[in-house]
Amino acid sequence: MIPRPARSLADLAVKLVQSVAPETASPYAMATTGLISMLLLAMAQDHERAAANRMADIEDMQRLFRDAATAHPDAPGGVERAAFCTGAPAGLMISQLDAFHAAGLTTLIDLHAWAEEHAPSLSDAIWDFLVSHTERNRFDLPGA
Repeated sequence: MIPRPARSLADLAVKLVQSVAPETASPYAMATTGLISMLLLAMAQDHERAAANRMADIEDMQRLFRDAATAHPDAPGGVERAAFCTGAPAGLMISQLDAFHAAGLTTLIDLHAWAEEHAPSLSDAIWDFLVSHTERNRFDLPGA
């Protein structure tokens, strides 16, 4: 059998809601069962898209940093942004993608702080990235 973690987590969530929650006697236990079910569904969604979303964010941040280097060469943090643009995650494990992604976000925060005062169009582009990032990572959960 080939394990399918996203499907397994979703199946566990449904089993909790359909079979376990109705058998609980207390409202607290029923609410807890529902919460656990929603968390399992969120984990299933994130498992399925985690690598793709991290890589999409990384590519978008690298594009933003390259554009900023061209349009605003005087912006602080150029060395860090250039290193991020030429770098790559240490591997394909989610923890490795997360570490590289976090380095990009830290660099982005510093650039955004500068752009808010000195480059409104760059600040707008960063906000556009943040909206895309949020939409990409949005959970679509039943009843939420």
